[in-house]
Amino acid sequence: MQSKCLYQIAKIESGKSFRQRIDGDPDGDCFVIQMRDVSQDGQSITGCPQSISKNEIIANQLLVKGDILFVAKGNNNFAVEYDWDEAAVAVSLFFVIRPDRKIVNPKYLTWYLNSSLAQSYFVENRVGASVGNIHKEVLEKLNVELPDMERQSQVARLNELMLEEKRTTNEYLEKKHALLKQTMINLLK
Repeated sequence: MQSKCLYQIAKIESGKSFRQRIDGDPDGDCFVIQMRDVSQDGQSITGCPQSISKNEIIANQLLVKGDILFVAKGNNNFAVEYDWDEAAVAVSLFFVIRPDRKIVNPKYLTWYLNSSLAQSYFVENRVGASVGNIHKEVLEKLNVELPDMERQSQVARLNELMLEEKRTTNEYLEKKHALLKQTMINLLK
């Protein structure tokens, strides 16, 4: 199995820097992905992001399905794959990682960035006293283990199944707890 630095297998850019507060345009044709649009478990982009006019965006800032958004600011650095077909741009809170798909599966790379292997590297290289930050150079130098594409697909699929099981289990537990709470209240009547 080979390993390469992240910059050797992906293009890494900063998200778009907005000079002022983003005021959504109901007629906009480009979503703006912000931190609030990432699910609480950090695994997907959810909800309904604000939209702006695509005219405000430089074409190379537009996200492509399979791009990875990496949260570099704060003490919880994680990656989430952009898997929408709609036009969107990420704010500067994120680094946008565009994997070379001939070398690395985007779902595998997202898993790897969130794995304990990469996370320990980020903890060791985070700067900032109270609010951490991962510099672009640190991200670029992350060593990524690269099995063959078939093995990458297997790891990515196992990760998807594990996350789906976790979501399903959490939904089940929430419903069970709600039922038990209601049963206890009914017992008092």
